[in-house]
Amino acid sequence: MGAANRIGVRRRGCIAVRRLSGSDSMFIFSENRNRHQHTLKIAVIDPCGADVLVTYDSLRDQIREALPLLEPFRWRLVRVPFDLGHPFWVNAPLLDLDYHIQRVAVSAPGGPRELAEVISEIASVGLERDRPLWQVWFVDGIADGHVAYVTKVHHSLADGMASERLLADAFGERPEDTPMGSTEPLETERIPGRWHLVWIGLIDVAKMVAALPALLVRTARALKRSRRHMRRQNEVPVKPFAGPHTRFDDALTPNRWLAYETFDLAAIKFVAKTFGAGVNDVVVAMAAGALRNYLMARGELPEKSLTAAIPVSVRAPDEERAWGNHTTTWYVTLATSVQNPTERFQTIMRSTNAARREMEASDAQLQSAWAEYWRLFRLVTFGVPKIARPFIRRPSYNAIVSSVPGPKVPLYRHGARLVHMISMGPLVEGIGINFTGWSYAGEMTIAVMACRERAPDIWDLSTALQLSLKELTDAAEVLQRESPKHA
Repeated sequence: MGAANRIGVRRRGCIAVRRLSGSDSMFIFSENRNRHQHTLKIAVIDPCGADVLVTYDSLRDQIREALPLLEPFRWRLVRVPFDLGHPFWVNAPLLDLDYHIQRVAVSAPGGPRELAEVISEIASVGLERDRPLWQVWFVDGIADGHVAYVTKVHHSLADGMASERLLADAFGERPEDTPMGSTEPLETERIPGRWHLVWIGLIDVAKMVAALPALLVRTARALKRSRRHMRRQNEVPVKPFAGPHTRFDDALTPNRWLAYETFDLAAIKFVAKTFGAGVNDVVVAMAAGALRNYLMARGELPEKSLTAAIPVSVRAPDEERAWGNHTTTWYVTLATSVQNPTERFQTIMRSTNAARREMEASDAQLQSAWAEYWRLFRLVTFGVPKIARPFIRRPSYNAIVSSVPGPKVPLYRHGARLVHMISMGPLVEGIGINFTGWSYAGEMTIAVMACRERAPDIWDLSTALQLSLKELTDAAEVLQRESPKHA
């Protein structure tokens, strides 16, 4: 590593063990060559008005100056021998910037499809485990003189809300505001020896065994509350393996394929307000309509409705700056068997409300608590579906749909404006299509991602999102005209 790539560092002999939670560890343990567990955040930048040149070299300088603000970017993964316990992070700010910061140019004319092709190629390669788990790619050649910073971050470091926090830490809300980190040398921590790691793992196992009886009692109480709640409800959350087989359920390949569309957030909020729904409900309905139209055009629409897994934040107010993942999952119908857009959306709303009420009546943190017992949790979440697949021939769920409320105002760094934000989440074995929405400064960009072999025409699916929102907008306008309370 050349001197130009070194960042001010001072050694520290003590070991600060930042143990990964069970939820974070699952992204490590479940990853393989075909099942990448990184997310991508793409910031499209307008260099006009910048007080420094917006180049690859200046990006390297800016990451150096921002590194003190980006704590997870300094962490290196350390695994316990034999995976006796959960992995942990050590501070390792001596970075190889030639690996972490790379550059690429898009083909002419540099439009969304050319940018998406580059993003897809970046997404198709995993992160190396012997370094902090992130990269930033400087992408130039984009139309209108724009450039893009494509940030690849392992999901074990940050969920959607934590990623939004990283973005806010690196950018300012006014052109003249540029957050700067401390100039003090960053501390690097010693990695424990092999036998010390084994000891840490054994202590971890002992603590989990000791906590198991209380977790079993907690689970029994949560199940009792959940059953009592279900008896009082007309709608119940969707169960696993309830959805039909589609082209997206086949085995994953390493090759990711992304398309995206940007929407006026006001149009989405108009639909949400008219139907008494949330923005997330509208994004789910848009994904449902897009899948229905896409599969129907190919003669592949199943009679049975598709289902979706929806990651939902369960962060407490005091966990705003907690890194890693603080989510649970709702399971809902996509109502793709319903032709009428209004009825389809209302069916989805009832399903998401049922999932919300079930979570509130039960224990929102229980899923994360069981993830601590990662071997058992992995067996249930990955092993059982794999064993059952030859007999059931249906996926656990058909799609992943999520949306993150991003910054409401434009952001800047050294005067250069961030004009668009695109977010891409990972795929799960058996759930090979992902819709990820990210709102920013009055717009919502929804990225659709699948394996290239499963959806070579993914832009047709992305374009179908536009038609889906048009259907919902038209339905909302009809509802306003017909309903006195919306007049």
